[in-house]
Amino acid sequence: MPHQPLTAVLTAAKVTGFHPGPAFYAEWVLIIGAIIGLPFYITRLVRDYRKRQRR
Repeated sequence: MPHQPLTAVLTAAKVTGFHPGPAFYAEWVLIIGAIIGLPFYITRLVRDYRKRQRR
């Protein structure tokens, strides 16, 4: 059972005819990158804001 999710995806692809192309993967790379990068961006904005308030 170690490959159960992969097997489920492959079975669904065979049954439904869904074969994701490069655009599908590129979209998910952008989404995951945004989810990971957003906290860093917000932290930087808050730090810069606090620095300006101290002056």
